[in-house]
Amino acid sequence: MNKLIFLGGEDVSARIEISKKFISLGYNIEIIGTEKEDKFLENSIPYRKYKLNRELNLVSDIKTILELRKILKEQKKETIIHAFDTKPTMFLPIAAIGLKHIKVARTITGMGRIFTENSLKNKTLRIVYNFIQKIISKKVDFTIFQNSDDYDYFIENFLVSPDKAEIVKSSGIDLDKYTKNIDSTQIERLKDELGLDKKQITIILVSRIVRQKGILNYLEATKYCFDNGYKFNFLLVGQLDSDNFITKDEINKYSEYVKYLGRREDVKELLALSDIFVLPTYYREGVPRVLLEASALGLALIATNMPGCKDVVEDEYNGKLIKIKNSQDLYEKMIYIVKNDLIEKFGKNAKEKVKMFDLNIVVKNYDKIYKKLGDY
Repeated sequence: MNKLIFLGGEDVSARIEISKKFISLGYNIEIIGTEKEDKFLENSIPYRKYKLNRELNLVSDIKTILELRKILKEQKKETIIHAFDTKPTMFLPIAAIGLKHIKVARTITGMGRIFTENSLKNKTLRIVYNFIQKIISKKVDFTIFQNSDDYDYFIENFLVSPDKAEIVKSSGIDLDKYTKNIDSTQIERLKDELGLDKKQITIILVSRIVRQKGILNYLEATKYCFDNGYKFNFLLVGQLDSDNFITKDEINKYSEYVKYLGRREDVKELLALSDIFVLPTYYREGVPRVLLEASALGLALIATNMPGCKDVVEDEYNGKLIKIKNSQDLYEKMIYIVKNDLIEKFGKNAKEKVKMFDLNIVVKNYDKIYKKLGDY
């Protein structure tokens, strides 16, 4: 069988579904990440943990590279290792130097926080980022981009060769998973549990609770709605994060307008009971998976005109694009969709648009790339 390893960080369990697809194609799969083992054991997928510091720390970063190199040396035959997320995609090529049996593939899942704002610090870090990318590009066998903006940036700055790069939209979504097993009785119970007004529109944001995701803009926009007589059901779902964090006290200031639910395991059900999905992020992402999940369940979409987001949201087709860091624009677009009865139209179109991000399409494209890299 063909050996394929997926390498990621704290959300590497997102690769479980695609791993199952490749197992069915005859690949020998292993996943390496920083999560607990539980989800991988449940799905009978070989998993190994390694240590990864999300922040820049020279000592811990070197230790991570050496740990990865040790894992790579243990592979006894030609192996493709496909890395996701910023640090793993940068550390893997370094760890693989001189190891001819290792083929390095990577997916650039967005450009991250240093491309979010034009501060002096970020401009300096971009220079460092570009320098590192040029150095490691010689050891990268293939680079996959999730949107054309990131692809163009790498090509224009000579960070990757066009013959060793390709755009594959998103990491894919298993559409069957989001269209089956929606229990309407359970949805109604959940509405009661949350104390939602069933006569009102429900608007939801699911995200890590960090500033760059536009959380405060969403909270401010909910207040604007209430101040102007639009008392919709507003939900905020996600885990508080220590990285550019927003405090619980900041969220509680808006508790009169929005229900903060914290981290939830029933996100699919929460999306299913909602009408409009909002993502006012100004974080430069690949293709936000949560936009695909909301699309699969037929929600109207509102997102910032940012790389990745605009690959999913087509203005006036399946939703509205908004300006970054603009609570007023977000408020106006929410009201616009409701007043013009566009929820059903946008939701229907969202379900149609998301078909291009189907997991089976991504698997097919990845499989072609892997076959280019070796005797697969």
